Amino acid sequence: MFHNLQLRPARPHRRKPSLTIRAGVTKRRVSTVSAASASNVPSMSFMESLFGEEFPEAFRSADGRPIKSRTSILVLPAELLSIICDDISKLDIKRLRLASKHLANKVDLRINRVYISPNRANLHCLQKLLDHPRYKDRVREIVWDDAQLDEFPTLDKFRDAILLDERDTTRAIENRLDQAIWEYRDNIPEYLSLEHKNLIHDGRLTDAAKDILLRYGGRFSRDVLARNATMMSIEDSYALYQSLYQQEQDIMKQQLDVAAVHQALAGFPNIRRVTLTSEVWRSWDIHPRYNTPFYRSLPPGFRKPIVWPWLGPRLLDNFYRSHLDIHKLSEHEDRLPVEFRGYDIVVSAILQTPNSNLKEFIIDSENGHTGISHYLFLDSTVEYQHTIRMFQRTPLRHLQLTINPYWESESHPMYKHIPRQLTYALAQMQHLEHLDVDLNWGKAKMWPNFDQPNFCLSSDFLPDNIKKQLKIFALRGAVMSQSSVYDLLTTLPNVQQVTLSHIHSKDPLIWWDSVFYQLKSYYATVNTSKPRYTVIGPLNDHSPNRSQLVDEEVDAFLYGDGECPLIDTMQVFPDLYPQLLRIKEHVGWLINGRDQSVRKRIYEVDELSKVDEWME
Repeated sequence: MFHNLQLRPARPHRRKPSLTIRAGVTKRRVSTVSAASASNVPSMSFMESLFGEEFPEAFRSADGRPIKSRTSILVLPAELLSIICDDISKLDIKRLRLASKHLANKVDLRINRVYISPNRANLHCLQKLLDHPRYKDRVREIVWDDAQLDEFPTLDKFRDAILLDERDTTRAIENRLDQAIWEYRDNIPEYLSLEHKNLIHDGRLTDAAKDILLRYGGRFSRDVLARNATMMSIEDSYALYQSLYQQEQDIMKQQLDVAAVHQALAGFPNIRRVTLTSEVWRSWDIHPRYNTPFYRSLPPGFRKPIVWPWLGPRLLDNFYRSHLDIHKLSEHEDRLPVEFRGYDIVVSAILQTPNSNLKEFIIDSENGHTGISHYLFLDSTVEYQHTIRMFQRTPLRHLQLTINPYWESESHPMYKHIPRQLTYALAQMQHLEHLDVDLNWGKAKMWPNFDQPNFCLSSDFLPDNIKKQLKIFALRGAVMSQSSVYDLLTTLPNVQQVTLSHIHSKDPLIWWDSVFYQLKSYYATVNTSKPRYTVIGPLNDHSPNRSQLVDEEVDAFLYGDGECPLIDTMQVFPDLYPQLLRIKEHVGWLINGRDQSVRKRIYEVDELSKVDEWME
């Protein structure tokens, strides 16, 4: 009955065109690959290894070469990799080694110095390098850390030391908090009644102080909050400090650090430099000059008192150090004070382990008002006799000598012997070409009593043989007459670079610019070497850690038509005596006194507040 029934196909369901289509806008359908699927796609290098030989044309790069023919740094030999890495920082080398096992096997760490001090971290690292077949040949420098830890028998004395060292930082934070509270007084009226003790406790921020700094913002606030987040408590820091102090005492008692110096001189065949310094141990929030294994082993935020191993002038200002014997530098007949034990340890080791490769002996105080005791230049001391023998037997080409003149009256009879003994010692050096002498007399607190003739250098403090040999000469913190400065500089026939830093004149009437006018006339008329000059002077009387530097300006004046960068001292500072070598304003560089590589053009710094912000 249904044979005449016709089945019609169903009407197709037609979607209404979308608004974009009706508006005349077309869309392209783009296929996407999920992250899960993408991880299953074989790499091009894998496909090339399977089919590259049969279908080379399928694996061509944009320049037409097969992908396999393209080389990378991984195929270079170790010798070329070493040359390439010479221009890469130590941190980048470590990152390369971590990024590639191949590079870790081919590229060595750049280890060119070792540190020796009475602590386990430095001594352990030293032993590892001595046992390494390759690294021991790369070491060029031994750094002796002469900073011995002070004893703090009680937590209260330790706390006083910490808070005093952090005093300047705490004051800066308090000033910023006061400023923020005043600016936001309408929004946070409850903070107006807070005192400093409610904002900072034991150097750490309270919750109220954190809230204020978060509201205030700015780089300073962020830095303070970050510092506070990592800061250890004084109690925890004291417990660790006591452990480190006891460890140091045990090592010195067993003389393990003394033995380490002898092992280093004998075990590292390519030693070129020995450095004696007190600048390793710093307050916890000051980055050290030497990033030692010991420093890296300390936990973040560890708080420790600043150590003053060579007893600079600040010791008298620190009330918390009253338990220390401030007369440690009293006169000794035959030995240096115990605070300078490192000097004779190092010099004696050099004498007992002759090394013809040793070319440099450095006493590094990082331009601080400190150094090796002036007692070194008493001819009755054992250390002076050892120094004479070291200068005679070791072919040193570079000597950096920093002397500490503190804790004696300038009228002490020994002072008149210092220049004479220094001259005799220098005369023993037959190969010296680079001499850097910092006498610290011109920077000491005891002037204006420098009219004592015992304190003043004459032009002949350098022996004749040294004057002829020198190529680089630096004189810092000296007191000299105008004529002595001129005579000294004009008797260095082969010198190529001269640095004068914080030089005082003993003359009551002195114009430092006149000295350089005389030098200008001398170099214009005499056929001699024309050295590059660097002159460093104080920025102002209130900035002991900042200085002013001119170099190319001096050369432009001496050898060209440039203006003299030095000021007429008597006209500008008639009441100051002795007269400091000073530089004109807005000329040269502003430098950090502790790190002269940190510099900025002085004309770019308009206000003292900007100077302070930059230096911080």
